[in-house]
Amino acid sequence: MPRDAPVSLDAQVELFKAMADPVRLDLLKRIASVPEMACTDLVEESHVAKSTVSYHMKALRTAGLIEVRKEGRNFHYAYRPDALEMLTSILGEIGR
Repeated sequence: MPRDAPVSLDAQVELFKAMADPVRLDLLKRIASVPEMACTDLVEESHVAKSTVSYHMKALRTAGLIEVRKEGRNFHYAYRPDALEMLTSILGEIGR
């Protein structure tokens, strides 16, 4: 999503819904702490089943919080640096 493009209300809701789940928030923090994280590493570190990780990664990707790269049969996740800017912009609009 371009930096200056307005974020729709539906996209804003998806963003906050994605972060409202404690498992998703934990996974997002783990991904954001490194440049990129393999799904297998995320499953091992978080002690969450692979199917559960996949389910939550889809929500985080749909919300625009992570990028997914596939290499062979493996998936690698990276935090989108502009996600924090989106959040800051949305929160900054509250109360105006």
